[in-house]
Amino acid sequence: MLRMPLTGAIICLVLVQFVNSAPRNVDDVAKKVCQNKPAEIIFLMDSSSSIWYIDFAKQINFVSDMVDHFEIGPDKTRIGVGSFAYKYRPNFGLDSYDNAEDIKTAIKAIPQYLGGTYTYDALDGVRTRALDKDIVRAGVVKIVIVLTDGESYNAHKTKVAAMKLKEDAVVFAVGIGEKTDDQELRAIASEPSDEYLFHVGNYGLLDTIKEALAVTACKVELNDGEYAEVNRGPACGAERSADVMFLMEPKELGVTNTLEITEFIADLTNDFNTENGNIRVGMQTSHCGTGNVELGEYTEGEELAKAFKNTPVSSMGHMVKRLRIHSYTEENGGRDSARHMAVIFVDDALFDPEAVIKEAKRSKHQDVELFVVAIGDSVVDSELESLVSHPTDRHIIRVNSYEDLKLSKPKFLEQFCVGL
Repeated sequence: MLRMPLTGAIICLVLVQFVNSAPRNVDDVAKKVCQNKPAEIIFLMDSSSSIWYIDFAKQINFVSDMVDHFEIGPDKTRIGVGSFAYKYRPNFGLDSYDNAEDIKTAIKAIPQYLGGTYTYDALDGVRTRALDKDIVRAGVVKIVIVLTDGESYNAHKTKVAAMKLKEDAVVFAVGIGEKTDDQELRAIASEPSDEYLFHVGNYGLLDTIKEALAVTACKVELNDGEYAEVNRGPACGAERSADVMFLMEPKELGVTNTLEITEFIADLTNDFNTENGNIRVGMQTSHCGTGNVELGEYTEGEELAKAFKNTPVSSMGHMVKRLRIHSYTEENGGRDSARHMAVIFVDDALFDPEAVIKEAKRSKHQDVELFVVAIGDSVVDSELESLVSHPTDRHIIRVNSYEDLKLSKPKFLEQFCVGL
């Protein structure tokens, strides 16, 4: 029987003690942090033609390995995966699998589709399909992890889609390689982007961030606004009721711009507490009948010509007057107990500033709180300041262009929802 020399035994004992006393690696930290942290997690993988098939396989392995860091189960963390090239493809949903092995098997089976980098379509697809309200669990944090190695085909659309997605989920952006656009990645990632943005030099280095990414994801908590939405609906209007009117003059704004504004308003209402009746919303787009010439109303050519010349180009003054007299009455759905608020959209100098400001002043004297959304650089500051309630800086929401209108939603809500 061979006997180990005493010195060898001592060395062996020292080595065992050294290994056992070594600091825990990041993987151990990730598993500890992620315990008892239910979440809805969507991985969104770049499947475009710019990715070499060997690198795509590395991306697949990375996402599969990430699964091991989370406690998977129907009442714990659920994982879904989507991919994108020229369009978004939902590979499997949050409710497809309830254990880690099935999820990893499904990930390994995802093919590379090839095509362009239509990131905006993928972000919209995750928001409207993968995170559909009938799929996600109330009161559980929603996380999206986006992996991409290049610039999207439309940076502006990607920025808009990311903004909408970030209203519903915490978004991580993982940039791979040197062809990514840092500004675009920051637009995709939630704030602070330094916390939610990762970058590696190539696909082979993805493994170097997987534990840190998992730890950061598992530290995400529902914020106060999300808890409020789970318990009592959207925060804007949770504290106090309001009757809100939106005013725009299509004859001044133009049809295309008017449609942009109506889409913006429709999106805004998702953040108003309307279902509980706290906020009621209405809209005026013109003063009914102003300047109309009916068939046969005039028979004399001179009278007809005069009527045409007197047809108003803008009826904003009449609209503000109607707002004051009719919009907040009980028969039109108004409530005496509610805060009366109105938002006017302008993109140029007022056509008849004296009439509009005069009616605005009367409205404010009747406790109507007036806001203006000023689009572009052709507006006149002195007119806006005379039009809105005080303090003027909170009641004027400035937007650079119609392209940026959708991006201004967080700023609008921040200024408009004070006290609601």
